[in-house]
Amino acid sequence: MFRDFKSGGYSLEGSQLAPQYLSKLIIVIAIAYTSATMQGKKIKDMGIQKYVTRPEKRYKGQRRHSSFYVGQHLYHWLQLHQMFQKNIEELMQISRYRLKDYIKGQRAISLALSTF
Repeated sequence: MFRDFKSGGYSLEGSQLAPQYLSKLIIVIAIAYTSATMQGKKIKDMGIQKYVTRPEKRYKGQRRHSSFYVGQHLYHWLQLHQMFQKNIEELMQISRYRLKDYIKGQRAISLALSTF
């Protein structure tokens, strides 16, 4: 099994399901994994990964974040944006010096939403 299926993403090992239910759960997880990986790949191709996840530091050519990781965190990033959108807009009214960064972030969000 992939690490993403186990401790890295879906905690499959902790489910302790009977074999007949485990196979059904694996099918659902495979669909979710494929979806997250495809969305993560699209985000990387669009060049907006730095907004979704923390920046990568390259060590001897190794990537920090897989496409699955990026796709999984995309969902959380969009949720957080939705929760704090009103607060962010209020801050932009008070202090306009970060408006340029805010506009870049809004563009990244609209691109990210196009992956769904």
